[in-house]
Amino acid sequence: MSDQRSINVYDLGTTDYPEVHTLQQRLQAQRRNGQGVDSLLLTEHRPVLTLGRSHPEPDLRVSAEVVANYGIRVVQTERGGDITYHGPGQLVAYGIVDLKDWSCSVLDYVSGLENTVIGVLADWGVRGEQRDGARGVWVENRKIASVGLNVRRWVTMHGVALNVEPDMSHFDLINPCGMQDVEMTSMSYEVGKQVPMTEVLDSFVFHFGRVFECATEWVDLSAKVANA
Repeated sequence: MSDQRSINVYDLGTTDYPEVHTLQQRLQAQRRNGQGVDSLLLTEHRPVLTLGRSHPEPDLRVSAEVVANYGIRVVQTERGGDITYHGPGQLVAYGIVDLKDWSCSVLDYVSGLENTVIGVLADWGVRGEQRDGARGVWVENRKIASVGLNVRRWVTMHGVALNVEPDMSHFDLINPCGMQDVEMTSMSYEVGKQVPMTEVLDSFVFHFGRVFECATEWVDLSAKVANA
């Protein structure tokens, strides 16, 4: 394990998207200025649709009124990628990492996030795969995890979303990642039973440390999120 790499891990619980978005921006700015530490934020969001920076118009399968009737807000972000859904039962992992300190390219970091998810899936006997030209993690032809980043002066924010046991019907409101024919899936569907989120959290952090050869330290930041 490299002595140069370590990361603080924060379990934020269930959150509203804007508060964690603001927190990410603040932590990223600190790292760009040579302050703070590398951080991994783990959360489940209340239902929200987020848009990539190059796709400001939501790619919906239904009308905007239908989405509003579900109580799901739509938020523009600065990450790459297209529209995606976040909600309870989905593990979202946001890394605030100085890639230059880690001697890690952006592509290697994205691939590492995907391989972290593949390691998690393997713990439950599910074979996850990467695809050429389609970021994220796939189980056969079904997409189980999505990746989108923002990188400024080598410091990342945003990250990866893994479907553990979310309300899969919410994905029917959109063309996930801008792909009209994509089929989304979840760990609980692939395993055929409920998958405890707490165990997925532990598995994700273990495999993140393994893939990136970094020390991981759990820290309680929950009280600070409300003040972000």
